[in-house]
Amino acid sequence: MYGLPFDLTLADIVIPERCPVFGTPMGAIGGPRGPDTPSLDRIAPERGYVRGNVEVISWEANRLKNSATLEQLEALVDYLSRRVVPKQTRRIRRNPS
Repeated sequence: MYGLPFDLTLADIVIPERCPVFGTPMGAIGGPRGPDTPSLDRIAPERGYVRGNVEVISWEANRLKNSATLEQLEALVDYLSRRVVPKQTRRIRRNPS
């Protein structure tokens, strides 16, 4: 695949119940691809699809990290955390009895 080493068998691929990135339930295999569809992620991309170098994460997580570096993702999180207005806690007033 893409000229990268590949030595996986079906027995090498373990699909977790939840996405290791988001903690959300994994979806089914075989239907249309959605955010929760299991997806193979290469831990060290240059090593290819070989035993010990892949993990199954959700398609959404894999898509988000597609070509970004750790530094780019950290910069994005920093930017978003400065930009997003914190949620305010509403206080509910109770009527005195």
